[in-house]
Amino acid sequence: MDNTVVDTKRLKLEDDRKLLSPPWLAEPLYQCATSVTVFGFVAHADVEVEIDGAIVLSTTVGFPEPVGVTLGLTTPLVAGQTARVRQHRSGLTSAWSALIEVGDHTLDYPAGPPRPQIDPAPVYKCGSRTGVTNLLGGANVWITADGTEVGRVDGCGIPRQGVNVNPDYSVDQRVRAWAELCGDQSPPSVEHITQSGPSPLPAPGFDPIYEGGEQLRVNGVANGARVSVSRNGVALGTWRCWGGALLIGLSPAFASGETFLATQKLCDTSPSGTGTVQPCSSLPAPQIGPLQAGDQQIVITDSVPGATIRVYRNLQQVGMGSAPVVNLAVALVLGDVVHVVQDLAGCSGHLALEAKVSCVDPAFGGDPSALDLFPVGWSEYADGAVKGSVYYPADDDGESAPFNTRLAKTGRCPIVVMAHGNHSPADPSYLGYDYFQHSLAKMGMVAVSVDCNALNGVGGGVANIEDRADLIIDSITHFQGLDGDPSSTFHEHIDFARLGLMGHSRGGDAVVTIPTVIGSIGVGIKAVLALAPTNFRYWSGMSTIGPASYAFMTILPASDGDVVDNNGAQFYDRSTPGPFKSQVYVHSANHNFFNRKWLFDDGVTPVATRYDHERVLAVYGAALFRSALLGHDTRRFFDGRRRPTGVDTTLVHLACALADQTTVDDHEDANTVDVNSLSLSTTQSGGMVADEFPFDQVVGAFNGTFYGLGVGMVVTSRKPGAVFRSTIKPTDVRRMEIWVRVAEVVQGVLPGGATGFELGIEDTSGNQAWVDSDLVGGVDRPFDRPSQIKSILSTLRFKTACFKAVRKRVNLREVQAIMIRTNRKDLRPLAFDDLQMVKP
Repeated sequence: MDNTVVDTKRLKLEDDRKLLSPPWLAEPLYQCATSVTVFGFVAHADVEVEIDGAIVLSTTVGFPEPVGVTLGLTTPLVAGQTARVRQHRSGLTSAWSALIEVGDHTLDYPAGPPRPQIDPAPVYKCGSRTGVTNLLGGANVWITADGTEVGRVDGCGIPRQGVNVNPDYSVDQRVRAWAELCGDQSPPSVEHITQSGPSPLPAPGFDPIYEGGEQLRVNGVANGARVSVSRNGVALGTWRCWGGALLIGLSPAFASGETFLATQKLCDTSPSGTGTVQPCSSLPAPQIGPLQAGDQQIVITDSVPGATIRVYRNLQQVGMGSAPVVNLAVALVLGDVVHVVQDLAGCSGHLALEAKVSCVDPAFGGDPSALDLFPVGWSEYADGAVKGSVYYPADDDGESAPFNTRLAKTGRCPIVVMAHGNHSPADPSYLGYDYFQHSLAKMGMVAVSVDCNALNGVGGGVANIEDRADLIIDSITHFQGLDGDPSSTFHEHIDFARLGLMGHSRGGDAVVTIPTVIGSIGVGIKAVLALAPTNFRYWSGMSTIGPASYAFMTILPASDGDVVDNNGAQFYDRSTPGPFKSQVYVHSANHNFFNRKWLFDDGVTPVATRYDHERVLAVYGAALFRSALLGHDTRRFFDGRRRPTGVDTTLVHLACALADQTTVDDHEDANTVDVNSLSLSTTQSGGMVADEFPFDQVVGAFNGTFYGLGVGMVVTSRKPGAVFRSTIKPTDVRRMEIWVRVAEVVQGVLPGGATGFELGIEDTSGNQAWVDSDLVGGVDRPFDRPSQIKSILSTLRFKTACFKAVRKRVNLREVQAIMIRTNRKDLRPLAFDDLQMVKP
């Protein structure tokens, strides 16, 4: 998304004097909650909360940041009730927010409420306030130090609740957070040991302060510190802080040139930090998240605290609210120009952020690895040559801790079995995925990592891969035995019908092999993750295994210095979605840094940090196994509906395919480029030169940049405007998207700047509409790898409503052709595959 900042004097913005966007209630709402949390209101609004058609709360609130406003209810919520909220300000009344139905948390969390998290950490001696996250809104939360309650809030807010503690913490105390709703108590948080704070304690700072503001953000605050603030030399008071930053609401509004001083105190007092109020003319434009067609809200990523946010669509006002989200009166359409302005009391912003609405630019939608439900136990296991480590949901954190009692009562848990690859037998490679095992265990899965060192160091070939597969199967059989052993921690706790596999390097080759050799041992493989896998069968001239009947994902490190051919792309090409398959191509990633015991940087270019590597595996691996083993809606992080937080998505390039979709052409039919997979004709015009080639390192490939294992199409053109047209049976595409995999094909040195194309549709009357690839995310740039630039295809999604937006005459009910048009002057070759009409 390319945004610019423009002066509002250059624009003819049309204000809607009657418009006030509805605020919104934090979701979900659960029975027994004694409060609700409201976001999106403007400062000092009057907020009304309605339950089952009756207004139960009407109050004037303060500021929407940092955590909205949490309003206590006179009676707890009851399942089946409906709730909504609206706001009044300066004679304006917003529409009501959407109705939310109150649920029963025991249906979503049958094993008890999620585990609270102390955030931020660590906890310091002399700290007086602690932040707690991962809570159910309206629940009761409390803090204990050495087992004694030291602070409580009944009817907590979300996403975070600050809890004052009395007395202040002393050193070496054991601090935990707890929560309960409807008398149903959560597990305790991870135990934190209080420690001495920073010494010397630094002076706090101030975020930029602007004339007209009424909220002051003090930054650089130590966790639990007390912050004292003065204004123009006059003391204003002291506030407790959970750390990082503190937002303080003040009156009257700030005047240009005023000065503020702040100190913080834990055990000692810091020096003073100073902030000066800047004039209204310095007020910047706010910043926003991605915009795409169909959006009915704007995500505000950066704004001045307490600011009122105005949103304009094609110069007409469609929203007025506050960070972090402003609801809009209309849905955005491809090509709309959006302007976003922020105002403070007596200070109207003169700078607007200008953005153009794309067809596809998905919003960030949470971290799939962040699900935290249970404490985690762990242990080593050994039975002759069968050995490794296991992490699992437990009653409390600790080695050999009892299996989580409440979870066990709800039924058996899925299991994920992991295997490392070839490395020095002197290193305990199986311990290198402990972070991923821990992440899966806290979600309610048993996570096993197999010690494969007996097969490391010497030998190779297909036999070595098959031996690894047998060793992994032996570990699965071992845990089947533990499941049947009444004396075992895992007795009758594992659901082997929900089995996931993850393998790295040769381990990735082995986990793809396992479904073909495991036989009938009472397991159901639901998902396989091949991380930087080898493919010894391919190297030996044998047929490559085609993953099928389970969800498959491969992670391909672009700077891999070991498996240099990124052989996982071959498994992706040969796999059949069951129910989906995904390829995660990671720029600036090497082979080793996914395993904490593999210390050598094998990358052929400078690579991202080890932390970035681990986040890729944790985030996308959690999304895979949550979807396939727990039934959660995390496939959206593969199919392009959402971007995950908690990972550097600029490094990640995705391909995805879903089961049971209409394939227009996958070029695998051996029927020439003149006929598609629907057995219908294709044509080329305007100087188009397109043909089918093996996407493989073989004679007959278009060039040497292809490392998959299939057939696709490469297009070149003699001039811009060349068209490749593929006929389809007249189809109603209104509820579909058109997906195609595409890559820029490099010939020689990687050229500067991106390239692209247009995708078009044609109706039965001959009307055509075209959408540029840049409007759906753009064609990924190849990774600039010395002497080995690769054509790795990523999936682009075109919403069919976008074609209607660019040409209203086109009839989406009767589309008879899908077309590719080359429209870049440099005429670079492009590779295409898997053109599909998809019901997302």
